[in-house]
Amino acid sequence: MIIKRSPVGVLSPDASGYVGVAILAVLVLSLLYASWTRIKVGRRYPPGPRRVPFLGNMHQLPPHYQHITFKEWGNKYGDVIYARFFSTPVIVLNSIDACRALMDKKGAKYSGRPPFTFHNEIIEWRNLVLMQYTEQWRRHRRWYRVAFESKAVVDTYQPLQMAEAHKLLSDLLQTPDNFILHIKKYAVSIIMGLGYGISITSMDDEFIQHVDKAVHSVFHSGGPAALLVDFFPILKYLPAWMPGAGFKTLAQQVRGSIRDMEYMPLRRVQKAMASGTAKPSIAYSILQETMKDGKLSAADEREIASALGALYAGETATTIHCFVLAMVLHPEVLNKAQAELHRVIGDSRLPDMGDRDALPYLDAVIMEVYRWCAPVPLGVPHQLLEEDDYTGYRMPRGSTVFSNIWAMTRNEQHYGDPERFDPDRFLNIHDESDFNDPRKYIFGFGRRICPGRFLADASVWLAAANIIAALDIQKARTPSGEEITPEVQFASGSVSHPKPFVCDIRPRSKKSNELILRAIRADCPT
Repeated sequence: MIIKRSPVGVLSPDASGYVGVAILAVLVLSLLYASWTRIKVGRRYPPGPRRVPFLGNMHQLPPHYQHITFKEWGNKYGDVIYARFFSTPVIVLNSIDACRALMDKKGAKYSGRPPFTFHNEIIEWRNLVLMQYTEQWRRHRRWYRVAFESKAVVDTYQPLQMAEAHKLLSDLLQTPDNFILHIKKYAVSIIMGLGYGISITSMDDEFIQHVDKAVHSVFHSGGPAALLVDFFPILKYLPAWMPGAGFKTLAQQVRGSIRDMEYMPLRRVQKAMASGTAKPSIAYSILQETMKDGKLSAADEREIASALGALYAGETATTIHCFVLAMVLHPEVLNKAQAELHRVIGDSRLPDMGDRDALPYLDAVIMEVYRWCAPVPLGVPHQLLEEDDYTGYRMPRGSTVFSNIWAMTRNEQHYGDPERFDPDRFLNIHDESDFNDPRKYIFGFGRRICPGRFLADASVWLAAANIIAALDIQKARTPSGEEITPEVQFASGSVSHPKPFVCDIRPRSKKSNELILRAIRADCPT
């Protein structure tokens, strides 16, 4: 049988049919893809400042107080702004509504973190605050949720917080000029007590020194070179001796402080557990959960040390520092708060958390401190994990997302004359707006909201209430008797705290001295 073959280049009728269908399918798919591409390309980014090649908007970003620039952009372009820092897309959210719509309602998309190359890879401070949205993050978050996100659990911490508030008063009586150090000691002592079951006895304690050095280094090490390595990670491979790589030398110094801060208290707990003398603490609970046959692997120890290191990232001390500055500048507010305390609890005891609901003016003072100070003006940046759409605007995957908390505290529609310190703006409020309670936004948004916010708020309130009840805070005076009025200046950085100032702190009366001594004895009966 002779088989006939089609001449080369000529197809049989059946084959021609298949090819025709294939060509038609390719054409349809090409048209659909082109249409989708036009739609995608046609979707606009949110408005923002004009960009230039390579730099994007970096040339428009000042080295300090970027939150002010972002607010100025917001005044011109709206609440949601698009920019580029080199090749990184950036979205700035200047309103609570935008943060709620994106970070809260679309938390799965907006819960990432930028790479933070300087902190995560060079300093090697990998903790709940900075790490990516991974299973490890979820594990750390679960540990913190158990420890801090139940009011019933947080209420059990009040005896420790009260005792540390009384120690703070005693320290302020003895050496009032060192009030900033005493405030730091108060904040760290609560963390050490709850986190590790360790009691801090003096400002010379080695833990305080390491914590203060480490935290200060981390939050003040982000110079221009460090920023560049976040945008160009390849710079991390530069040798330390090369020009422009000085950030690597700095990182080596910071890394040592971080390791001490993380490991020294944890190993003290491990030693106490081995001898059977460990006190209940968060570290104790996590170690018990993690150890197998009484042993802890190096990897587990590293993870637990890192997880507990996030305890130090709170800004309780910064907020109390702001409170003291506000009282120095506004004696009428201090006097009014003192009068309320005297009217409600008298002068026979110091205030405790049970008094909070009966002291609305004091609560208004705390709310205004949160608003006026905004300790973390831009929050901690999020990263958009997948493409999104908001009111018709394209939000590109991989965008760094800033929540400009400072801009929210300066919203003139809700806070008239926002630079003025005025607790009265939080009195006699009858609606549930987030603006009427800054605690609803200063601690962040979505799945990355600060897990220790309830503890931090209680610690701030207890310190402020006890200081107001027992002490007078006034302007310092020169040797010739002239008042020294502090300037309202806040340091630039990821954390914004008041620049150093002087003031005069003294007991309100002889009875105040007696109250403090009595409280200290009651806290430590032995």
